[in-house]
Amino acid sequence: MVLLKNNSVVHLIFVQFLAVIALTCTAQKQGNVWYFGDHAGIDFNTEPPTVLYDGQTEFIGCSACHSEGSSVISDSTGKLLFYCNGSTIWNRNHEIMPNGDSLMSNASATQGSIIIPKPGSSELFYVFTVDAFFIDDLIYGFRYSLVNMCLDGGLGDVDTTEKNVFLKDYVTEKLTAVRHANGIDYWVVVHKFGSDQFLAYLISSTGISAPVTTSIGSSHMGSLGTSIGQMKVSPDGSRIALVNAQASVNIAEVFDFDNASGIVSNCISVQTDVTWGYYGVSFSPDNSKLYLACTLNGNGIYQFDLGAGSPAAILASKTQIAGFYNYLGLQLANNGKIYSARSPFGFHDYIGVINYPDNAGLLCDYQDSAIFLDGNSASYGFPNFVDSYDYDITTNPCPQLELDEPTYKITNYPNPASDELQISIQGIGDFFMVTLFGSSAKVCHQKTYQNTNHFSIPLTDYPSGIYYLRITTETASFPTQKIFVQHN
Repeated sequence: MVLLKNNSVVHLIFVQFLAVIALTCTAQKQGNVWYFGDHAGIDFNTEPPTVLYDGQTEFIGCSACHSEGSSVISDSTGKLLFYCNGSTIWNRNHEIMPNGDSLMSNASATQGSIIIPKPGSSELFYVFTVDAFFIDDLIYGFRYSLVNMCLDGGLGDVDTTEKNVFLKDYVTEKLTAVRHANGIDYWVVVHKFGSDQFLAYLISSTGISAPVTTSIGSSHMGSLGTSIGQMKVSPDGSRIALVNAQASVNIAEVFDFDNASGIVSNCISVQTDVTWGYYGVSFSPDNSKLYLACTLNGNGIYQFDLGAGSPAAILASKTQIAGFYNYLGLQLANNGKIYSARSPFGFHDYIGVINYPDNAGLLCDYQDSAIFLDGNSASYGFPNFVDSYDYDITTNPCPQLELDEPTYKITNYPNPASDELQISIQGIGDFFMVTLFGSSAKVCHQKTYQNTNHFSIPLTDYPSGIYYLRITTETASFPTQKIFVQHN
């Protein structure tokens, strides 16, 4: 006891240890797999996290359009179920889910989609979407589609009778969700464009209720900037915050949120300069700190202490924790860390991390180049989640189906390789295609094989560097493997 009293460093470590234990006890692994940006992915089932290369999210071919609004859901063991970029849903095999195309949103919406399990069901999932300003002028509004994971042999299928179901017209690109106070249901929250209205929809076992509407805070009117930027509810459901970017008068506000009634109250502006355009928002795991990522003029990541007292004290608590890049989306992960997308225009293959976001000021320990995405890009942000990560998703939602684990095996050696790459395969079928491509996605080698379980690829003509090996059949695409070519 004397040691804890007199040694502040030991006390701080002990408090952090308790926070990690608390997070581990309450969090499940349904947020452990991320797919986002331009073919970027991270697997948090390992420590440190593993970079993934098999995701299908990508840039959408417009100079003003970026890959922003993805969402992912895994089961409570961390096994991927499916993911979405706003307009397309892919199953765990990275194939477009039946009826999973042509959703009325797109990847350029800040928070274009979010996946919510239907309360009382182990097999049904809502995919909520909002539209983007740049491409569609928000005309498709707020909608949902229903995924049934017991269809298509357990890979999932979109119910055509509940696809692109209209809920509200002209909402901003902001879309978030949180647990109801009863611990069973959910609130899904959007913000009306051209208005000061928050719309909170109750999601229960009986379906989607009419929204609870609160008029409070700034009106999101006029230019595109008032539709762009993240909105988040704190993990405990007690606060909601939002920002916007690229508007003539920028907004950064935090409110109280009642997760029993869906009502928003007590607006506090944390905008210290109206010329600053914020894009990213995140609360710390213990709900005590608010982080804002600035992408216009005041480039940096800023922390606010929500426990400082009065609104003036909260505003005065602002601490800049990062400032070298242009900072965009923020996302709290299951491991209790907050990750940041950064760099000019968002095209960067490194992402940053706030290692201890509950800590005040610079003790939160921001690291600018924490994870290297190895040639892929985070673009503007990360998958959209319920930040409490406190819900269970059964590992086998369809007990009537026998969902066998994969029986295939792909082995390559040596790695690093110099003259020749040897590849052995088992259990993927008699006919398949092998593609080797470089970090720029340029195809170096592509060949079809039949009735063989071992082959080689000559490498003498390829410069030293990182390459990627992908094997596909007519019905499946297997995880991409990273190959190192190193010539003496």
